[in-house]
Amino acid sequence: MTELQSTVSAVAVYPDRARVTRRGAATLEPGNHRLEISELPLKLDAASVRALARGTARARLVAVDTRRDFYVETPAECVRELEKQVESLQDEMRELDAHTELLKREEAVLGQLASQTETYARGLAYGKIDAETQMALLDGLRTRTEGLNSALLELTVRRREAERRLSKLENELSQLRGARRRERYTAVVEVEVVEAGDLTVELTYVVSGAGWQPLYDMRLLEEGEQPALEVGYLAQVTQQTGEDWPDVAFTLSTARPALAETIPELDPWYIRSIVAPKPRSVRSPARLAAPAAPAAMEATLAGVGADFAMVRADEVEVEPVTATVEAAGSAVTYQVPGTVTVPSDGALHKVTVARFEMVPELDYVTAPKLAEAAYRRAKVANNSPYTLLAGSANLFAGDEFIGTTELELTAPNGELELYLGTDDRVRVERELKRREVDKKLIGDRRRLRYGYEITVENLLSSEAKITLYDHVPVPRHEDIKVKLESVEPKPAEQSELDVLRWELELEPGERQAVRFDFLVDHPREMRVVGLP
Repeated sequence: MTELQSTVSAVAVYPDRARVTRRGAATLEPGNHRLEISELPLKLDAASVRALARGTARARLVAVDTRRDFYVETPAECVRELEKQVESLQDEMRELDAHTELLKREEAVLGQLASQTETYARGLAYGKIDAETQMALLDGLRTRTEGLNSALLELTVRRREAERRLSKLENELSQLRGARRRERYTAVVEVEVVEAGDLTVELTYVVSGAGWQPLYDMRLLEEGEQPALEVGYLAQVTQQTGEDWPDVAFTLSTARPALAETIPELDPWYIRSIVAPKPRSVRSPARLAAPAAPAAMEATLAGVGADFAMVRADEVEVEPVTATVEAAGSAVTYQVPGTVTVPSDGALHKVTVARFEMVPELDYVTAPKLAEAAYRRAKVANNSPYTLLAGSANLFAGDEFIGTTELELTAPNGELELYLGTDDRVRVERELKRREVDKKLIGDRRRLRYGYEITVENLLSSEAKITLYDHVPVPRHEDIKVKLESVEPKPAEQSELDVLRWELELEPGERQAVRFDFLVDHPREMRVVGLP
């Protein structure tokens, strides 16, 4: 049996796991050999272990197996070192406590001696001790007490510092110990060597406790003739598998192996009937809740931004690292150039995938009933070879940070829609211009007329395309009737829930008004809620 020393050479990280490749070499003589690769992490999937051998030795790979080994001490060196430091600090604190207890006892004895003033006075009265000797004794007791107090204070300070160091080490240890208990897997590779020579063994296995999520940094650039959206594609890698990945070849994959394990099957959808209780008769005026604003209008137009370091004109910009894209079926892998180090600490580690530019189509969106402001919108076609996974994105407009947003999954040639905050150079005002109640009742019904005017002004130096949303009430009672009487200009769309959409194109300095009037008709005794 031969212990094969190995190191992690390559890692492929999936969103919820990782595939690790270890490599070790040995010089073997003819015969049967059992090569052991020990201290493999507990989060290893034993069924996923595979081996491959190559080299100058003529050999045949017979079998690969795994077993579980147990240790007196934690096999991970960093954990073992932390455990020794914790034990040393605990011993130091016990020694400090023992020394403190001894000094406290001595202090109690000195206190009892100093309290015997009646005995000292009687000895002085009977001439057994003179005043000078008695004063020297008391001075000695005071000096010793002061020394004890200083020693106790010093011990208290030292123990407090030891407690802080112990707390720090225990936190570090608890972070690592979860995946690094005193047990490990060992892989046993059996080979039959026909001709002596060197043999390199590659062991691959899948581990849980690892994954990655995308993070995007975006910057809108408008300094050139055509605006550009600069995208920084990052991966936040985290792993707590029980083994570190130092200087390894690194691959990121969008594949999700867990979803391929089973095919979803639908169970029958049963429905049944129940006898509903009869409603009680209530003699009160009918009430109508205020109609809810359409979802398209209530969506918050949040801004996003990108955070890149500024480069001075007399400096040379550092060339960004770009991963190589490979597609295999529906999955995409990104091969990161060079090597990457990711420790098993559970923290987020950022790895650069790519940095590229896209050409945005800019316009404005406003829903002045919710906010009298115009929101800048960028529609971007993903013309890069990268699949943008769903994740968090930051965006800057120039040097100004706007906010964060969540991106949806966008494949190459797909389209993104981003909102870049408000722009004060496009002014929007909404005003109630008409509110009339017909004094004459028609068929015991009341009529109310409302009119709104929206003014949009372009203060930009270029043409502005503006999408304007508003709506009219939607009745939720059959006795309430709403009619849109006039609209100027005519909207581009009116939805089934009476959401109105206008597409406006304003030249620099141009101002345009949009006016719409509607009628609400309801029974006189009915109280309608939700109207201005």
